[in-house]
Amino acid sequence: MDVVLSTAVVVVGALGGLNLLLMLAVLRRLREYDEKWARAGMDNLAEHRLVPPPGTRIADFTATTLDGDEIALRDSAGVSGVGGPLLVGFFSIGCPACHEELPRFVEYAGTAPGGREQNLIVISGSAAEATGIIEVVSPMARVVVEPTDGPLMTAFNVQGWPAFVVLQRDGTVQNSAGGIATLARSQQAVSA
Repeated sequence: MDVVLSTAVVVVGALGGLNLLLMLAVLRRLREYDEKWARAGMDNLAEHRLVPPPGTRIADFTATTLDGDEIALRDSAGVSGVGGPLLVGFFSIGCPACHEELPRFVEYAGTAPGGREQNLIVISGSAAEATGIIEVVSPMARVVVEPTDGPLMTAFNVQGWPAFVVLQRDGTVQNSAGGIATLARSQQAVSA
């Protein structure tokens, strides 16, 4: 009986080791494909379906921030209300990826030129549900909470979250991405 038990333990251990080696090989291969997709720009392909691509002209909008300030792309006289590049982040309450990107957005927005006035976060949902997000971002960004079909979501034609857009003064999208890291790389390329 001891021989059978010992043999079974050895066989199970060998199978476990083989399984571990195969899993490591699969992970290595996935990492290689991820790098190839990033080099080819294919990682941005899905993101551009969620956010307006660079060069897109955003429809005029008016929205009210939680501070009670009105933000508009163009006022009634047709004058732009956006001074310089405006970083806009779109988040949703029930979005796990949004919660992962939130610290990255906070860090990136904290280094953006123009400070709080040039950063805007749009949260899809209710202010009561978004209190955690609002507390984190309000020191470095103006905050708008609106439904999915709100004026900013509609003007930017956002199809998913998280989404990030850098809007030029004239209302044209300078850059857009579904992640802050991708947006930062694109912004560096534009600046260079």
